[in-house]
Amino acid sequence: MAQQNVNVGASGNDGTGDDLRTAGNKINNNFSELYGDVSVLQATAGIGGSGLSFDSGGIRFEGSTADSHETLLLASNPTSDNTLLLPDSSGTIATVSRITQIVDSAYVSFITGTAFDSASTITLIRNNSVDSVHALLLIDSAYIQFRQLTSTFDSNEVTDIVDSSYVKAFADSAYVKGFIDSSHVHSVVNILDSAAVLSIADSSQLDSSDIIQMIDSSYTQTRVDVVNLRNYTVASAPNTPPHGTLIFCTNGNSGAQCLAVYDSNGDSAAGPGYFRRIALGAEIST
Repeated sequence: MAQQNVNVGASGNDGTGDDLRTAGNKINNNFSELYGDVSVLQATAGIGGSGLSFDSGGIRFEGSTADSHETLLLASNPTSDNTLLLPDSSGTIATVSRITQIVDSAYVSFITGTAFDSASTITLIRNNSVDSVHALLLIDSAYIQFRQLTSTFDSNEVTDIVDSSYVKAFADSAYVKGFIDSSHVHSVVNILDSAAVLSIADSSQLDSSDIIQMIDSSYTQTRVDVVNLRNYTVASAPNTPPHGTLIFCTNGNSGAQCLAVYDSNGDSAAGPGYFRRIALGAEIST
C-alpha cells in the first residue's frame, strides 16, 4: 500500500480537508502497514514478534528475552562510500576477538594434528623464512667444522661431485690425464725456483697451512738462493726465538751493523739466551 496522507485543507476549519473519520482511517492504515512490515522483519530475523528497533544511528536487537541487555549494530563514521557484502551461505559472523578465541592452539591442533602456541608459531615462521642473519646462524663455523669432521668421501662420492660435465667445463678427460700424471708432476716439482714458490705463496687459493705443507724446512733448505734478512735494532730484536735464528742488526756491533745468530744456551752473565754478533768484513770482490 502506498503512504496515505491526511488532507488538512488550505487553512484551519475551512472545510476543504479530510473529516476526522477519513483522517483516522488513513492514520490507522499507515500504522497497520508499518507494524506488519516490522513483524515480518522480526520473524525473518528470528527474534519473535518484538525486539527490533532503530536507535543511535544503528539497529538495536533485544533478543528473544526482553531485559536490559541488547545488541546495537553501528557503523563507523564513513569517509567514503563503502559496501559490506554478506556471504551467500549460512553461518555465524565472528568478531576479531572471537576469531582469536576460535583459532587458538586447540583449533590448530584439531586441524593439523599438532598443537601450536604463539611461541611455536613464531619459531615455525622463523625456521621457514630464512634471511641472511638466520642463514649465518644455521651455517656457522661449528656446523661447518662438524660437517668436515664427520663427512668422508669415497671415490664414488667424489665422482658424483666432480663429474665429467664439470671437468669438461674446464678441460676434457684426455687433457686432464695428460696434464696431471706422475711424469708431469715430477717435472714441475723439479723445475720450481724461488719465483715459482713466491707465485704459489701469493695465490689466493692457499692459506698459511697449505704453504707450510708445500714449502717445508727440507724443501726450503735445498731451494733457497737468496736470503733477505729483516732489519732489527738491539732494542727490537726478537725475544727467545728458535736456536740458530739469524737476523741483521743495524746497531748491534757497538752501534755498527752486523749479523747476529741466536744462542739459546746463553751463559751465566748474559742470562738464558742471547744473540751473538757476527762482525761484517770488507766489501766482497774477486
